[in-house]
Amino acid sequence: MIGWVLFNEKDLMLRFTMSTSGVVEKTPYSLGGAITDFTAVSPQISEKLFSILGKKFVTDVSGRIDTPTMGAYVPFLRKALESNPYLFIYLKFYAECLILSCNNKSAIRDVLEDFLCSEIADEFLPTMLLTNDAEEIASWLGKVICKDMEFRRNRTKHQIEDIVSPDSSLAKYTPAQRLYIIKCESGSGLNRSFNMQMASEYDFERSANLGTVKASLIDNASGILAEFEINNPDDLLALELFHTVKGELPIKKCRCCGEYFVPSGRSDSEYCSRISLGENKRCAQIGAMRTFKGKYAENPIYAEYNRAYKRNHSRLRNGKLYDEEFRDWSAAARKARDEFIAENKTVEQFKLRLTELEID
Repeated sequence: MIGWVLFNEKDLMLRFTMSTSGVVEKTPYSLGGAITDFTAVSPQISEKLFSILGKKFVTDVSGRIDTPTMGAYVPFLRKALESNPYLFIYLKFYAECLILSCNNKSAIRDVLEDFLCSEIADEFLPTMLLTNDAEEIASWLGKVICKDMEFRRNRTKHQIEDIVSPDSSLAKYTPAQRLYIIKCESGSGLNRSFNMQMASEYDFERSANLGTVKASLIDNASGILAEFEINNPDDLLALELFHTVKGELPIKKCRCCGEYFVPSGRSDSEYCSRISLGENKRCAQIGAMRTFKGKYAENPIYAEYNRAYKRNHSRLRNGKLYDEEFRDWSAAARKARDEFIAENKTVEQFKLRLTELEID
């Protein structure tokens, strides 16, 4: 079993066992945000993470006599858990398979068959590589598990497209009806059977005794919710997608990166808060800049500000301004620009203000 999940209004809480010691990591995520963040993960990022983990395993194997344990990878996995639960599930499974390759190679096939989607299992398991070379097996396992993650990521992204797009072939149905139809299709991964039990939304340890739990329920006025076991990545995908659609949460396509997201603030947001590949700003920041430029592109004050900015930036590059001087001037000039535009002042007044701000 991978872990447990429960849903509370617009949040989901995940509990995972991180190591054989039974340590339980408990992490909350924004409902809909976790699954859309997963569909937005680029192959380059996921491949890099698998490579880092694989290289660490190879280094550990070559540098010690005893077999590496899960504890060696917990710090790395905790960072993944903070980022996205689906990335964490895959990286944790990869680490477990690497450790298993040292202890019981014959069990790897069965473990992979239980975890991988059938399309990837049918493609790779017939030619499964079993070797004593740590680098070779780390490379093969990383390739297969990463391929599975990419397959599920793309499949889920297409399913979301069919659920929310007005151009979908299912457009005449409601989002919940669309999800049901998709679930009934072969290979959807959404037709899962779940083990469910009652649980408190209070974040208590599973090892806590009943007295501790009862006290926590009084102190926190916690609700009692359905908690589901996660035995496969599709379990979490199916559950989160269902609860996102059932809760009528808005799933939107970012006007900057083109990936899906669920707004965490205003429901009419058009931009996500991610930093897409090749950018150094969040899409929401880029969108705000685009909106501002589009709104004030013809404003003479905005044009005058741009001319002054380019002039002083050139002075910075040529060593005629210090970094701190340019930052201070830029902040003051932007503030003046926004104030003069908001107050409908003239460009001549703005020019005088820029002259006052100019650095000799």
